[in-house]
Amino acid sequence: MEVILNKYLKFGSNAIILISLFILTDQVIGRVLRHFYFKQESGLYYRTTYAIDSTKADILVFGSSRANHHYVPEVFEDRLNLSFYNSGRDGNFLLNNYGIFKAVLKRYTPKIIIFDINNDELLYEKTNYDRLSSLLPYYKDHPEIRNIIELKSPYEKFKLISEIYPFNSSLITMAIGNMRINKIRIIDQKGYIPLINKINDTILYTTEYKEGIVDSNLVNAVREINYYCKLKKIDLVFIQSPVYANIKNTFSNEFFEKFAMDEKIMYLNFNNNPQFLTKPEYFQDQNHLNNGGARFFSNLVVEQIIRSIEIKRTVTLN
Repeated sequence: MEVILNKYLKFGSNAIILISLFILTDQVIGRVLRHFYFKQESGLYYRTTYAIDSTKADILVFGSSRANHHYVPEVFEDRLNLSFYNSGRDGNFLLNNYGIFKAVLKRYTPKIIIFDINNDELLYEKTNYDRLSSLLPYYKDHPEIRNIIELKSPYEKFKLISEIYPFNSSLITMAIGNMRINKIRIIDQKGYIPLINKINDTILYTTEYKEGIVDSNLVNAVREINYYCKLKKIDLVFIQSPVYANIKNTFSNEFFEKFAMDEKIMYLNFNNNPQFLTKPEYFQDQNHLNNGGARFFSNLVVEQIIRSIEIKRTVTLN
């Protein structure tokens, strides 16, 4: 009996040692990864961190790749005499951007906020939740966005006890972001990344969006974005930036048109706009403007903002 008891005690002691080593390894490696993640000076992770923790720009744009490649800071700054930062990020949609938005507003209050939206922005897609992994590194220091990150899965808060977990899918991009050559390889103009090529296939196709399940989390995010902007007196603009295609049947556009009218905010819909559909040379591919197209588009947006400011001034004076 004593021999058996000693074996159990030895086994338990070894198990405790192994668990302790596992926890220690996780903590050490995780803290090293955290150091190098937030040490980056270029790349998409750096731009997200800069938007969350550093920028104090008067105008911010949020959205996915179309936001990142369609809004030229120089155009907005020169014509509006306001500072501008582009926080758009490839493959990051409304929930991700709502998280960044909340983190920014905890730190300071911009004057104008632009959300670039997609034609299927409000429909349920599992990938919308998978992509919340891009916010994992900010979970520890930004309690204001934890409820958004926890939408990723019911177990997320438990996974995030690990120090390694927030960074385990970002090692290659993190390594690139810590290389000085990356600053030269990718031109970053206050977050904006210009595209320089022209579309190869200039045939104008029709894209019809099928009905899907409307995601209540996304609709609530839109309503809360509007609420916080009104609370802080920020001018909010939702924009459907141009694509090189005839667009049909989009619930998102119908929703934003009604929402903007009811809430008295600006919504600019560039779907099927002849200024772009007749200009394939403005596009790098079907979904993205090149730098020339982005500059033309940015000027159109600025004109609408100026017009809105003038209308508000007239109403105030009267």
